[in-house]
Amino acid sequence: MTKLHSLMIAGCLLGFSAVASAETVNLTNSADGANRDAGITAVKKKLQDACTDRKGTPDADSFEVVFEKTSDNPNVPKPYYVDGRMTCELPG
Repeated sequence: MTKLHSLMIAGCLLGFSAVASAETVNLTNSADGANRDAGITAVKKKLQDACTDRKGTPDADSFEVVFEKTSDNPNVPKPYYVDGRMTCELPG
């Protein structure tokens, strides 16, 4: 086998190994809640469900709150709004 053939085979193997590896993506979503904890719990659940729907594995430790706001209107049943982000490991 020549050096050219060896290099071509090595290059193909490296290319296939990159395809077989998993991909990490950032998911974002938002949710409302009666208070801050309820809003955070709701957005975490949405993000975990979105990841598992894509047959991925959610990384709960990577969760972070991106934005949060409380409504001034007392008649709103879920006055707390939360935007969150979480990483998800998708299969290759």
